[in-house]
Amino acid sequence: MGGLEDRMDKIPQRDLEIAELLENRPLGQFQVLTLLFGCLILFVDGLDFSAPNVGAKAIQLAFHADPSAMGMVFGWGYFGMFVGSVLLGYIGDKYGRKTGAVLGVLAYSLPAIFTIFASSIDELAVWRFLAGIGIGGVVPNTIALLTETAPKRHRVLFVMIAFVGYSLGNASCGQIAAWLMPTYGWPVVFLAAGSTGVVLSVILVFALPESIPFLAATKPESPLLRRLIARAAPEFALGPDTRIVLRRPANETKFSLKLLFNSYRRTATPLLWIAYFADSLTFMTLSAWLTFILVEAGLPQQQAQLTFSAGAVGAMILIPLVGRGIDRFGPKVVVLFAACAIGAILYLGMPGLTPAYVMALAVFGYACAAATHHSLNGIVASFYPTIVRGNGVGYATGMGRVGAIVGPVVAGYLLSASLPLNQVLFFIAAPDLIVAACCVALDVLRRSRSARADFVNARTTAHVKEQPAKEQPA
Repeated sequence: MGGLEDRMDKIPQRDLEIAELLENRPLGQFQVLTLLFGCLILFVDGLDFSAPNVGAKAIQLAFHADPSAMGMVFGWGYFGMFVGSVLLGYIGDKYGRKTGAVLGVLAYSLPAIFTIFASSIDELAVWRFLAGIGIGGVVPNTIALLTETAPKRHRVLFVMIAFVGYSLGNASCGQIAAWLMPTYGWPVVFLAAGSTGVVLSVILVFALPESIPFLAATKPESPLLRRLIARAAPEFALGPDTRIVLRRPANETKFSLKLLFNSYRRTATPLLWIAYFADSLTFMTLSAWLTFILVEAGLPQQQAQLTFSAGAVGAMILIPLVGRGIDRFGPKVVVLFAACAIGAILYLGMPGLTPAYVMALAVFGYACAAATHHSLNGIVASFYPTIVRGNGVGYATGMGRVGAIVGPVVAGYLLSASLPLNQVLFFIAAPDLIVAACCVALDVLRRSRSARADFVNARTTAHVKEQPAKEQPA
C-alpha cells in the first residue's frame, strides 16, 4: 500500500488520474465482485454455446438430418456470434460495458428458450443465429470490463479466470446432456441455458458495476462515477472539487476505425485478427464436432458427452496457468499449449486406439485447445486503449467468428463425405500452428513497446531531476 499511497500523494486534489488509481492498487471487494459477475456471464455463455455441440448427434437423429445440415446449424450460430461481437462491441464502447453485457445475456438466453419449439433443422438454425448474437456480444464487453477493473500486473490472469466460468459452462452442459437428455431429449440443454440466462440478466441490471475508466472517458461528471470510485478505492476521499480524468492521446478521445491501426496497432491488429481466425478453425470446430466424432469413433453417446465435459474441466485447470504465464512471460507462452493441442488432436485419429485412450486424448486435446483459445481473450484487450477497447476486442473476436463459420461447416461436409478420421482431424488441428506463430510475433511487439515505454519514462525522470540543478544559479 505504501507505493500506492506515495503515487496518490503526487496526484493533485483537483486532478485525479483514474488509470493510475486503479491499475496500481491491490485486489479488493469491488474487483472481486466484478470478476464474479464476469465468471457468471461467461458461465451461461458457455452453457448456451455448448448446447448444440453436446446435443448434435441427438438433434441429427431427431430431424433425420445429414451431418452437413448440422454443420450449417453450427455455421449460422457462429455467423450470429460474428454479428454480435461487432454490434455489441460498438454498443459497449458507446453506451457502456454493462449495457452491452446485459443486452448480450438477454440476446443469447431468450432464443435458447425458443429453440425448444423448433420443428425443423432450418428453424433451429435461425434460433442459433439469434442466440449467437448474444453469445458473441458478451465477450468483448466482459473482456473490456474486466481489463479496465483489474490491477495492471494481474490483467491477463484476471480475464482468464473469468473464462474458467466459460469452461465450467461447457462442462456443466455436458453433464446436463449426459444425465437429462436420455429422459427429456435434446431440448433440455437449451432450456437450462436460456432460463439461467434470463435470471442472470435481471441480477446484472441491479448489481453489475459499470467500468470506471469508461465513465471517466465518456461521463467524467457522472455521480455514478464518484460512487463507483468510492467503492473501488474507499480509502481515497473524493472532494467536491476533484476533477476526474483519464489521460490518453488527443487523437484517441472517440472511436474511429482507423484507431485500430494507429501506431503499434497497425501490426498488432492484423496479427490478432489472423490469430483469432486461425484459432477458431481449430477450437470452435473441435467444440462443435467433438462429441459427434467420439460417437463415430465408437464411444456411446453418454460417454462422449461426459468426455466433452471432462475436457472442459481440464480447460478450467489449464486456463489460469496459461494466464499467469502470459502475465509473467508474455504471449509466447501460448506456443506450448497450441503444440500440445495439435499433437493430441492428430493422435486422436490414429487407428486401433482403445476407448480409454480415445477419451484421454480427447480430454487433453480439448483442454489445451481451450487454453490456447482463451489466451487470445486474455491478450487482446491490452493492445487497445479504453475508448476503442470494446470495438478492438469486438472486431478481433469477430474475425474469430468468421473462422468459426467456415470451420464447422467444412468439417460437416468432410464428415458427410466419409473421409478418414485422421484427415478430418488434420484439418481441425493444423490452424493452431498459425496461432502459435502470431503469438510469438505479438510477444516481440509487446517487448518492443515495453522497452520504448521504459526509455521514455527514464528520459522523463532524468529531465525532472535535472531541472532543480539548472535553476539553482538563478
